Amino acid sequence: MGEVHARIQLPIYLVARGARFLKGRLLVTLLRDGLAPELAEAALVTIGDLFDLALELMAESYVRDTQRVVRSEEAFRLHALTQNLQVERERQRFLLASWGQEVLFTLHREQSPQVLPALRNAEFGLWFLHKGSNLFDGAPEVELVHAALQRIDEVLLPRLARANRQDPAHAALLVDLQSELDNLQYLVQMLFERHVELESGRDALTRLLNRRFLPAILSREIQLAQRQRLAFALLLLDLDHFKAVNDRHGHDAGDAVLQQAAGTLLNQVRSSDFVFRYGGEEFLVVLVDVTPEQALQQADKIRQRIATHRYVLPNGAELSLTASLGVAPYSGHPDYQYLINQADAALYRAKREGRNRVCLAAGAT
Repeated sequence: MGEVHARIQLPIYLVARGARFLKGRLLVTLLRDGLAPELAEAALVTIGDLFDLALELMAESYVRDTQRVVRSEEAFRLHALTQNLQVERERQRFLLASWGQEVLFTLHREQSPQVLPALRNAEFGLWFLHKGSNLFDGAPEVELVHAALQRIDEVLLPRLARANRQDPAHAALLVDLQSELDNLQYLVQMLFERHVELESGRDALTRLLNRRFLPAILSREIQLAQRQRLAFALLLLDLDHFKAVNDRHGHDAGDAVLQQAAGTLLNQVRSSDFVFRYGGEEFLVVLVDVTPEQALQQADKIRQRIATHRYVLPNGAELSLTASLGVAPYSGHPDYQYLINQADAALYRAKREGRNRVCLAAGAT
C-alpha cells in the first residue's frame, strides 16, 4: 500500500488522518457493543498496536519508493540537461512566433473564423505542458507562462474570432495578443537562462557556488562532523554600504566590485573550503576542519584583506570597501538552518556594533 501511495504521491499525513478516523470508529463500535471493560481494554491495545505496525510498514515502503521516484525524476532532469539548451530555447521561441503568424494568417484568410488555433494545442504549448513544466519545476515564471497561455486561449482568441475586422476593438485585441506573445518570449528566455545558471551550480556574475547545493553540502558536513568528530564553521560576510556603490557609480560598478570581492575571498580560503554567493552583497563560506579560534582568525584575515584591497571600477576609478562578518562554529545541532541563523545573527550584531568587524555567534566557544 505504501508503494501505491508513493506512486500516486498521496501525502502521508492523509494516511495518518485516515488511520485516526478508523481507530475512532472502531473505538465507538467496541464501546457500543458492551464488551467487558478488561476485554475492551485489551481489544483497544491490540487494535492500536496493529494500526501502528501497519502505519510503520506503510511509511517505510512509502519513503523507499518516494526516494526511488525522486531519483527517477532527477535522472530525467539530468537527461534533459544533456540536450542543447541553447538550441531548444531558440526552437521554442521560433515555434511561439510561428503560432502567432498562423493566427494572423487565419484571420487574414477568413473573414469571421469560428475557431482560432489554441496555443496550448500548438507545438510550443504541448512542449511546455509535458516537458518545460518539469524541466523548470519550481521556477516562478512557470506559473506566469501557464497564466499567459490561459489568457490567450480563453480570453483573447475567442474575442478575436468574434470581433469584426472593421471594428477598432479588433486592432486593440491584436495589440493585446502581440503583447502577450512578447511577454511569453521574455518568460521563456528567463526560464532557460535561470535553468542554465541554477543547474550549473555557479553564480553567473561571480562564478562562486550558488545556494542550490548549500543544503546538500551543509548536511554532508554535519554528517561528517557527527561521525568523525570533525569541526567546521560558517562565515557570513556582508560588504558594508554596498548600496552606496550602486547608487553613486551604477550597477556595472557594483557588479565589478562583487566580482573582485569574490576573487579576494577565494584567495583567502583553502581549496577544501566552500564559498557561496549567498545573495546580493552577501557571501557564505564553509570552513572545514577548523576550531572556533581558527575560524575567527580566518574571518579576521578576510576582513583585513577586503579592507585593504583597491576595487577598480569600469571607468578606471578606484574605491575601498569594508566587510562585516558573522562566525558560527558547528555546535552539534543537526539542522543546518540553525547554524545559518546563528551566523546571520552574529553578522547582524557586527553591523549593529559599527561594521568592519567580526562577531562570534552567541554561545559559541
